[in-house]
Amino acid sequence: MINDKIPIRLKSKSEYGEISLSIQKRNEEEIASCPLTCLVRCHGPDPNSERAKYHLLNYTNHGQTTLSASGVSFGIPSDSYNTHTNEDSNFVSLIVITHANIITPFLNYKTPVNKKEIPNKLIPGTGIEVLFDDTELWYPVQFIDIVEARGVMDGIQKLSQKDNETWEIGFSRGLPFADLTTPSGEFSMRNVDIAGLAILKVVLPRNKWQSKLIDVLLPNIIHPPTQGTQLLLMGSPFGILNPKVFLNSVTHGMLSNVVEGHLNEINLLTTDARVLPGYEGGVAIENNSKKFIGIIMPPLRRKNRYGTEVGLIIPALSIKQTISKYIKSQSKELSESNDEMSRLICEAKRSVVLIYIKNTWASGIVVSNSGHIITNAHVLYPVLKDELDISKCFVNIRIDYPYKQWINNVKVIFVSHPCWDIALLKFPDGYDYITKELVVAEIPITSKNLEENVSVVVIGHSVFEPSINLQRIISQGIISNAAKVDKKPILIQASSSIHNGNSGGLLLSLPLKSRPQFLGVLTSNIQLSMSNSNFLLSKNGNNNTIIHLTFAIPCEALHDINIYLDTEDPHCLSHFKKEASLANSIWGLEFVPPIYNTTDQQERNHKALIATSNEKEETDKGNRGLLKALFPRALSA
Repeated sequence: MINDKIPIRLKSKSEYGEISLSIQKRNEEEIASCPLTCLVRCHGPDPNSERAKYHLLNYTNHGQTTLSASGVSFGIPSDSYNTHTNEDSNFVSLIVITHANIITPFLNYKTPVNKKEIPNKLIPGTGIEVLFDDTELWYPVQFIDIVEARGVMDGIQKLSQKDNETWEIGFSRGLPFADLTTPSGEFSMRNVDIAGLAILKVVLPRNKWQSKLIDVLLPNIIHPPTQGTQLLLMGSPFGILNPKVFLNSVTHGMLSNVVEGHLNEINLLTTDARVLPGYEGGVAIENNSKKFIGIIMPPLRRKNRYGTEVGLIIPALSIKQTISKYIKSQSKELSESNDEMSRLICEAKRSVVLIYIKNTWASGIVVSNSGHIITNAHVLYPVLKDELDISKCFVNIRIDYPYKQWINNVKVIFVSHPCWDIALLKFPDGYDYITKELVVAEIPITSKNLEENVSVVVIGHSVFEPSINLQRIISQGIISNAAKVDKKPILIQASSSIHNGNSGGLLLSLPLKSRPQFLGVLTSNIQLSMSNSNFLLSKNGNNNTIIHLTFAIPCEALHDINIYLDTEDPHCLSHFKKEASLANSIWGLEFVPPIYNTTDQQERNHKALIATSNEKEETDKGNRGLLKALFPRALSA
């Protein structure tokens, strides 16, 4: 007979921390266990609604304002902060971490502290509670402290240093703490609002706390997280609006990049996951092994119409260094992650190079051992404006493996007709030793993994200035569709997010039972132009970019380039110089008028209408090609 009280311990060793879950089987009638994440609310007096003004998630009523975010329970408090008596075995104390910006509006700034210290007293009448499950039982918590996560502001400054006036932090524009123009070395409560962690303590009934962290974030040896790792993000977006619906929700994404500091310490992680308001303070874990990766913070967003938003994660190491004194833990040596898919993605990264042309940048893919690089034709337009003879055109590229270095005078071999948007470059002579170190992305003859819903990743040098020296950014998605001509794919649509700089980057499939495959060359996403729209869209004159809709040229359409790489016969590329009306129509997203079943009289009326429209065409060009105006071809690199 099986004993239903046998304890089961599940351990997962993270390269960046360790979580151990001790789970005990219980009868169904017993109370369910608390999850790792929780919803945190902070409320207090706010007669003029000043504390609610800059927070997207707020509730104000009768002079009281309530703010909310996600939280993570991190285990037993250290002896210095555990005033709860151990004699009462029916209760247990837990440390809960949340993002500081829901607490800072209620700090008592009149408390006498050093100018460079964070106030750690709340104004009278402030209360904080946490909700672990949908029983609607809120537990009061004790506010212990607010601390700034180490290195995070340095990481943000690194990302925004070249144009910090165009970046801000948060979910809405104009937040007083979102300004990034203050020097990172200067202490400011703004730093705390952006990168601060609030330390809370809650006392729970012991039988309510089954999922407990035993070996939290204090390993002896740590290993950095791997770019390309599949992530789960858990938190409570919009949680204060309706906890029944939003409590402890899950979204997914990928570890897009790792931002390192001056001494190669990891200051910040970025993700392509969509971070909704209220997710800040939630937890990011590795998808399969549930390894702890970090805590979610508000996103970095660009102050323009393009919708560029970068999800940010405070690394587990930074959290460990910041909160270690508050938590009792056991230090253990950790092993490195051996995620095979992450390893293969990192290998594929080595085929992607950065192309720099006249203060703009894009991506390219190494496709031969001779140093040929494929990219988009529109990437080269800035240099072709000054020199039409491509034999006299040269660009600069940067490779990141085995170390970062620039290669000048890279030759332009070929530039296609605009409808194909393909260009071919080649390393100058004498760089054979470099190409041997890079990974060659061989163009497959057929695309075996072009079915809808196949998982994909995109790899390219996007969003941030090349001078920041970041790694290539990775984003994940699925194949949404593939447009075909004569049963051959000519355009791939994917759900991964891309930004300026991704042009010419790599689209890679992630099939479940086989190796990743080179699927296509990234080209563009879509801009919505409202100026000539008759649709029910906001006519504010702005162009809005849909970053989660990605277009790529399928490898199957690049078969002639393979022939050229074998023969170096330029005639093999003539196909890409020709006008292709169907390809042009598909890539131009031309509007196709609907065809209806009509009577003879309706047909005559339709022809008359077409004739009238043709007469007006020259004088009314603004209305021609409605979808072209709404959906221009591409964002330049």
